[in-house]
Amino acid sequence: LNKVGSYNKVNEAYLTFVQEFEREPTHEELAEMLEMKPKEVANMLKGGGRHLSVDAPLSGEEGDSTMLDVISTEQDMSPDLNLMEQSLKDEVKQGLSILSPREVEVLSAYYGLNGHKALTLEEIGELYGLTRERVRQIKERAIRRLRKSYNRNALKSYLG
Repeated sequence: LNKVGSYNKVNEAYLTFVQEFEREPTHEELAEMLEMKPKEVANMLKGGGRHLSVDAPLSGEEGDSTMLDVISTEQDMSPDLNLMEQSLKDEVKQGLSILSPREVEVLSAYYGLNGHKALTLEEIGELYGLTRERVRQIKERAIRRLRKSYNRNALKSYLG
């Protein structure tokens, strides 16, 4: 916050100087005006930069693309990553197919699969009318069954 205030003071002094003397000030002149060291002024001017709006048109023309259009997002993953992610989801789904529906529900809720938020054992118990201990037992049994399953090696390839 202090740096923002200092930057604003330097910027204000800079603009005042330009308006008064019709030329750009040196760092020493600004430092003298603000009772700062020239190096501090130089750092403020160098680090201040300009602020850009991410939704303003890039070329200044209306309807032109914006910075938001250009910035990549997590949804813009490479096709390879999309394919690998889908393959992993398919492998996990196939691995879960050896479990009972209740075990799948408990693991999905506990680990936040299918895009849901991960829940605690207590929250899962409340959701399904089970005790925390019973949910833990179901989760542990499901994990043991998955460890013994045949597609364990298939999932290892995704872990590196």
